This record gives sequence, C-alpha cells and structure tokens, in this order.
Amino acid sequence: MGTPLSFRIILMFFLPLIFMTELHQISHSVVHAFLARLTNPTLVLAAFSIAYAFNTTISSVNQVSIQGGISFIADRASFWQIFRFFAVACIILFITIESVALTPLGDILFGQWMGASDAVVKQARITSAIMGLWTFPILIRNITYALVMVHRRTILITNATVIRLASLGIFLFIYPYWLEGAAVGGAALVSCMTVEVVYMVIVSRPLLAALERKKANPPSYFEIWRFSWPLMITQSSESGVPLAINFFLGHLSSPDLALAGFGVVIGLVRAFLSPLRNLIQTAQTLVRSSEELKVMFQFTLKTVLFFVAVVIVLFYSPLRGVILGNVMGLTPELSRYATPGVKLTFLVAIFWGYSALLRGILSAMRRTDIIAFTVLLRLVMVVMVCSVTQFFPDLNGTIIGVLAFSGAFASESVFLVLRLRHHYKTSIHLFPHLD
Repeated sequence: MGTPLSFRIILMFFLPLIFMTELHQISHSVVHAFLARLTNPTLVLAAFSIAYAFNTTISSVNQVSIQGGISFIADRASFWQIFRFFAVACIILFITIESVALTPLGDILFGQWMGASDAVVKQARITSAIMGLWTFPILIRNITYALVMVHRRTILITNATVIRLASLGIFLFIYPYWLEGAAVGGAALVSCMTVEVVYMVIVSRPLLAALERKKANPPSYFEIWRFSWPLMITQSSESGVPLAINFFLGHLSSPDLALAGFGVVIGLVRAFLSPLRNLIQTAQTLVRSSEELKVMFQFTLKTVLFFVAVVIVLFYSPLRGVILGNVMGLTPELSRYATPGVKLTFLVAIFWGYSALLRGILSAMRRTDIIAFTVLLRLVMVVMVCSVTQFFPDLNGTIIGVLAFSGAFASESVFLVLRLRHHYKTSIHLFPHLD
C-alpha cells in the first residue's frame, strides 16, 4: 500500500475491472443478439431497450454503494453501516420501479411520453417489472465489490463475471419455455446476476472477516448521505441519458426502428467502451497525492487512445458487418440504420473516459458536491442535441443518440476539469481526510 503509484500498479488494479465490465456488457449484448433472433425482433428489441433504459436509470443509484464502500469501509462496523444505508435506498428503488411497471403509469411512460406502439409498451411493462427484481442482487454485489476493491483483489470480480456470463447462456435457453419476447431477456439478466452474487458473497466473506471488528466510530448515516447524494443524482442522470434520448427518438418518423437501432448501438457502446467507467473506482482507490494524480492522468490518456483505436478497428472495417449482422443477428434494415451511429462511438470513448477519471478523483477528495452540478449540464446538452428531432423527423436516430450521449459526457468533463484545476490551485491539501 505504501509503494508509489505506478503504471503497473494501476494496470494490475484496472485490468481485472476491464474484463469484468466487458463481460458484464457482453452479457447484455448476448441478450440483444438472442432477442434479435426471436419473432418480430424490432418490436422485441424496442421493448427491451426502453425497459432496460428505465430500470437502469432508477436502479443505477445502487452503483454509488461501490464508491461509498471504497471511501468508508475500514472495519466490519463500517461495512454493515454502509450496507444498512444502501439497503434502505434499495427498497425505495424497487418500489419505484414496480409502481411504474405494474400500473397505468407504465402506459404513460412508455407509450404517451416515449411514443412506442401498444405492442412495444405491453412487453416493456412486463420486462421492466421482472428486471426490477435485480435491485437486490445488485446491492449485495456492489457492496462486496467495494470490499474486494479496498483489499485490491479485483481479480475476484472478474471471476464472478465469468460465472455470470456462463449462467446467462443457460437461462436464455431455459426461459423461452415459460416466457415470451423481451421478458426472456429481463428474466435471464436477473437470474445470472443472482448467481454472480452468490459467488461474490462466498469469496468476500474471508475479506470481511479479516477486517477489525471496530477501529473507530463507524461513519454516521449523515456522513454517508452527504458523500452519496451528489453521486446518486449524477449516476442516475448518467444512466438516464439513454432514457431521455429515447423520449426524443420516439417522435421520429420511424419510432420503433429508431428505438431499436439506438438500443443496439448503446448496447455495443456499453459492451466495448464501458470499461472506461472503472476509472472512477481506480482513481478513487489509488490516488492519494498530487504526484499520483499526474500518473493517473497519464494512464487515462493512454487508456482512452486504446479504446478509440478499438472503435476504429471494429466499426471502420469489414468487422462492422460481422458484428451487426452475424454476431448481433440484425436484419439488413436495422443493420444499415445502426451503422452511422456505431461509427461515431469514438466520441463516447474520449469523453466518457475523462468524465470517469475526474469523478473518481473528486470522490477520492470527498468533493462529491462538485460532481452534482454536472447533472444539469448533461440534461441541457441532451435537450440541445435531441431537439432537432422536432424539426427533422426523418433524421437517423442512432446519429442523434450518439451525439447527445457523447455530448453529455463532454460537457461534464469540461466543467469538472475546470473545477479540479481551481481546487488544485487554491487548496493546500487535496485529500484532507487522509491528513
């Protein structure tokens, strides 16, 4: 722990998280590929896309439990304090999701506001109700993730994700005997997450036992809340960006095609680029001084360039046709529609990487209040970009969606780097809680 931060240390922490996130997102793309081969794939994919966007927007607040754990877990007492705090939040999230999915509010959200057809709305409501159950395994998984990260044993997270992906294939094979359409994908995701959680609980128990019973007073609920609330609204708004984009795409001249196409593109973005999100936890866990901050910035630059190169190799070459047609199983019409969007995803790689880094640094500094201001910036950028749908309804929805998605992260990155520079120049101690 006292070794100066180096590229090797960062890489050994970050690399297992890359594999973890890739496997997580590949599991979502596997679901997309499976659903694309069912009857009426455009309808099924559109339903799954908007249900998934809604559920991740609400349940994404759970992600903050990882950062809360990294910041506050010091002994067993603080571990259980963190768990109790986020368990209450988890119950609220679950009730919110089911209140929409199982009531006429679902018709209003998915139908009137998003503009989806009646057939899409019906499947989306059922799928959303099923996926609401993932709130509880995600909570337990994230708390154990934080415990593993504190001990720098991130390889255990990768192992858990391999088990998740393997079990997903089994559930996708089984559930079509009882369920139909998009609901198959939702049920398979909930089930494989539950299998992943069982593994994480087993392997993390020795790490919890290794902590002292109580070193000091555990953090108060107010301290956890003060740290967490800016991250909660930021995480929810980040996950809500695709949902907000869907509101606009549903009013294009071909709404089901636009929703299905953007769902596929954002699924590929998550599959290939979401490892960049792990720069949050990496920076928060490892950066403890100005010198280490500089090393982390250099590491991020090389990481971002690597993922930009991945986008170019995959989507500016014949591999694009293989991915969209053979792997994803898209119809020729849907494949042509998604092509312009996937070619623009290099913009997401650039801005997502730096926004994640800056969030991680500010979380390590416990200046999460600064991060909260980015919520409005992202919303304004999405509205500015997507408002063109009101004037040009024949535009390609995937282009609009990717430009809005990357623009949201660009506005956040600019704001956070300016605030970090100001804090760096005016503060004597960047990490006062460590002094």
